[in-house]
Amino acid sequence: MNKEGAEGYSSGVARDLVDLALERSSEKRVELLRRITNVYADQINERNTTEQYLFDELVSKLIDKISPADRAEASSHLSKLPKIQPALAQQLANDRDINVAGPIVRNYAGLPEKVLIGVAKTGSQDHLRAIAGRSVLTPPVTDVVVHRGDQSTVRTLAANQGAKFSSAGMRVLVQKANKDEALQALVVERTDLSFEAICNLLSMISQGLADRLRGKTLELDKSVVVEHLIEWMDDRQQNVERTDAYITAIRQGDLKLVDVAMELIQARRLLDAVTILAVGIDIDRDCVFSQLTRGRTDSVLLLLKSASMPWVVVDAFLKLRRSKGMAPYDPFLDPQRRRIAIELPRDRSRGGSARGSVYEGTARRHGR
Repeated sequence: MNKEGAEGYSSGVARDLVDLALERSSEKRVELLRRITNVYADQINERNTTEQYLFDELVSKLIDKISPADRAEASSHLSKLPKIQPALAQQLANDRDINVAGPIVRNYAGLPEKVLIGVAKTGSQDHLRAIAGRSVLTPPVTDVVVHRGDQSTVRTLAANQGAKFSSAGMRVLVQKANKDEALQALVVERTDLSFEAICNLLSMISQGLADRLRGKTLELDKSVVVEHLIEWMDDRQQNVERTDAYITAIRQGDLKLVDVAMELIQARRLLDAVTILAVGIDIDRDCVFSQLTRGRTDSVLLLLKSASMPWVVVDAFLKLRRSKGMAPYDPFLDPQRRRIAIELPRDRSRGGSARGSVYEGTARRHGR
């Protein structure tokens, strides 16, 4: 644009701004607002600082003086601009009327993360669904949406490949997919599933979805893989330290083997549970791990019998094996296996204190 054109453009916008400030008719105000926003959208690189200031000030004051329907229309136009006054964006995003807030929280690319988080924490399900549909969502935002959202909202979020999840957010997403087949189908199609999420999904989804999950090639971003590996290694190190402390306490008689084993099984920590069970089985630990994770059911029953595990622990362990994809669980054991199971001890404790019963209710820690 040449100098003469720029001056003509500037004076034309200035006249529109003055007319907008003086206009009393709501209908004409909206028409003027629409015209100005269209000009600003077309000439984004041409406007000067003064015009930007006038535009932001007048529009901010005007929004409260027009009808809800006109405010919604204004919001739709403003959401298409690359930049609007932060206070105005926050004002529109927090509007109780979803027709007003929706265009901004769903489409305005310049909306700050902290504003999105604020709306997600206090807004309605309609507001949450609008946020869930944004083209890009960061983990701090999805953490709030996945926690507060109803199933419809969470499905919208799960279908959005531009939504990024933290490890905690991904866990909640998978938890909410339990018994929701529509959500399960959407989660299975995500390309950012963590290894933990995949394992947990396999324990709840249908065979068809499981085949799709196993069969497809997950297009994982290298940085995502590295992030999950680092988190996994940190968690693994902490679990190793806790497991070593458990073993020491069991050998000193402060904790019972059966209680610790059940606690780890309920926490779905298969590797640590097997490590603890190996304390009560007097054979090579690698052999114990191989048999307990991949061995036949009757081999598992014999090993756990030698560790003096009651049936409730054995049953929970077999189900955990199945949920991890290690081996099938058969609740209707054949007579031979049933006899072995019935003979499992129910009133003795090996590798632990003789105080109290072998297994009392759910797994618990004993006071020191």
